[in-house]
Amino acid sequence: MANEWGDLLSARDIWEIMEAGKLQDSPLGFWTVAIGLAALLWALWAGWKLQARAAGFKAGLLPWTVAIPAALALGLPPLWILRAALGWLFGFLADSGIQGLGWFNLAAAPILKMSVASALMVQWWLCRVDMASQLPKTVPEWRMHLSDSFLRLWRHPVQWGSVVFFGAVLRAGLAFWVLSLAWGWGGEDIPRLLAFAFLQAAVAGVNAWVIGWTLRATALFWKHDVMVRTEIRALEKSVSARRGLG
Repeated sequence: MANEWGDLLSARDIWEIMEAGKLQDSPLGFWTVAIGLAALLWALWAGWKLQARAAGFKAGLLPWTVAIPAALALGLPPLWILRAALGWLFGFLADSGIQGLGWFNLAAAPILKMSVASALMVQWWLCRVDMASQLPKTVPEWRMHLSDSFLRLWRHPVQWGSVVFFGAVLRAGLAFWVLSLAWGWGGEDIPRLLAFAFLQAAVAGVNAWVIGWTLRATALFWKHDVMVRTEIRALEKSVSARRGLG
């Protein structure tokens, strides 16, 4: 191991650490993975509780879990096609030989992946909040739920695209900024390490606020969309009834 913080570890040092600590068999260890998964589940459930409260419902486990396969079925195919098309376009531009386009592809590729993942999460949020209001039981109810949840995302590509894109840019930009500062500072003393840890915590707090804001925005959008769709369907029934009488 290096004697001081900030010392550069050679490839031989890393190899010896892996061999002596038997990290090649389990680089993270059981408890690291278990604690990480528990923290992830806690964060996802806390986000669901926040969204359900904003929508006026009580967070339930059944909508939270049943909405996952529904969101994957609705969101994964179009998002995969979109990601493949844009990825091919970015790669084509990078292969043109223009240096700026190569750097653009390097920066845009992770942002694209983060945006696609965020859009899939938004699809899940829209599905689960709709299921929390009324869990579909019959085939017509399931058809209406899937149709409404799909259209709530894809009828507003500019709005939702802006939310997921700028959210991904903000999260990635802040993380890259902190890492750039840490790279320039080095880790030669404890105050620098503490400053780096504080900045990392601040960035995590900003990211949590952005996700919380998106969750609340999704819930409020769903409430407004349900109101609009209810009025439209009531008008359609009224018009159909009048035509039947006529």
